[in-house]
Amino acid sequence: MVEREESNPDDWSTHARQSFLTTVWSMVVDEDSYSDGRPSWIDLRGDQQGGVPAGTGADALQRILACGADPDDLTDVVREMQHNLLYGVCQLIDDPGLLGIGLDEEWSEPTDPRWELVAVRTVGPAGQAPIRDLHSSLDAVDPSGRDGAPCGRPIPARLPGYARLAVAHAHAGDRIQAITTWRKATGAPVSEAKAAVDLLLDQVQQDPGSAP
Repeated sequence: MVEREESNPDDWSTHARQSFLTTVWSMVVDEDSYSDGRPSWIDLRGDQQGGVPAGTGADALQRILACGADPDDLTDVVREMQHNLLYGVCQLIDDPGLLGIGLDEEWSEPTDPRWELVAVRTVGPAGQAPIRDLHSSLDAVDPSGRDGAPCGRPIPARLPGYARLAVAHAHAGDRIQAITTWRKATGAPVSEAKAAVDLLLDQVQQDPGSAP
């Protein structure tokens, strides 16, 4: 009977780190997912009225959108903050000293407590392995392929203020207010205002990155 050779523990540890970091990245907002011409993460947290998020922060986000903010810019801000948080947590696990935590001010030596991520094998031979180098490996697993860097969308040409506000109202789910805003600024009849807003929204839906 030939005994099965044990897999290289270093290979298993590397696989466990890769799996952990891939799972971590899956919790970051998907910048390429859109619903009705708007980032899906906004709709996924939304209620039944225009996908406006419910709960803490809903009013602030509503005000931001109503002021004409580009939803894609919100995605960039949220994603960068999430990345920075994850990177900090990875540093905390790898070595709190990287964040200046746990260092004695006089002797500059590491002090308790410290943390460690351990992978536990549940299939095959039982085993455990510490997972290291999380912070230095995080960006290499970025699903966007940008190694943690922001998207860097080009700044689009600005529409007139009333047009941006009308589109923002439509994005926030208030279509009537969008049409009213357009009519007040241009004097256009309802049918023309509706058509103008529809045209802008169609352009945004076809090319979300070019949203005004």
